[in-house]
Amino acid sequence: MSATPTPLEQLAVSGDGPRTADPFRNPSYPARTHFQERQELEKSLRLAEDRVSAARQKLSGVASNPQQAALVRLYHQMMGARDQIAACARRIPLEAAGLYEEDKERYAQAVAALERTWGKWQAAWG
Repeated sequence: MSATPTPLEQLAVSGDGPRTADPFRNPSYPARTHFQERQELEKSLRLAEDRVSAARQKLSGVASNPQQAALVRLYHQMMGARDQIAACARRIPLEAAGLYEEDKERYAQAVAALERTWGKWQAAWG
């Protein structure tokens, strides 16, 4: 009898070493290793919430601004960026592989959109 492994046995062995036998985990699904990012994501979500809250307070205090339509539009854009940040902050720690990369890119775009909109908001109030 030969000592060479069969093709099925070769597939079962990983280059990372032996895997622990966990009956609740699919061995073909990549491990979720992004839990440490949760604090950073929650921090940026709090910053987005603070900016949206500050914008809401300032907008509600001024009823007759000639730029009110533009300010309302900027406010809603900030709310949209905040919602995208919140969705990504919820999903990123739980994602793996390609889904993680997609959500991380979406998160970066949402943060950049919030920063651009916040800059326009501040410039509008001069």
